[in-house]
Amino acid sequence: MTFLGFKIWKVTGHSMFPRIPESSYVLVCHWLKKMRLKPEQTILLHSQQYGVIIKTVALIDSNGFIWCKGENLSSLSVEEIGPVSQHQVIGRVLSVFKK
Repeated sequence: MTFLGFKIWKVTGHSMFPRIPESSYVLVCHWLKKMRLKPEQTILLHSQQYGVIIKTVALIDSNGFIWCKGENLSSLSVEEIGPVSQHQVIGRVLSVFKK
């Protein structure tokens, strides 16, 4: 359920551990995705290959594509995730509620 552009999502997987442990919850703001993203911000995005995933912005290239990374060594690499368009961003992660 979304309320005023905010939604709580449950995290599955270890790709963002230790920053975001599995079974944690994240508060995501949908309308903040329209503001300029910056490196090191955490976002929720929809990947055609991997589904809905949480990643950290590594960089934004000169064409406006977002390159993301996980926080865990076992996470997908920046190259595996590939460039992400602004349209694939669901929202920015504002807060993490660890279990």
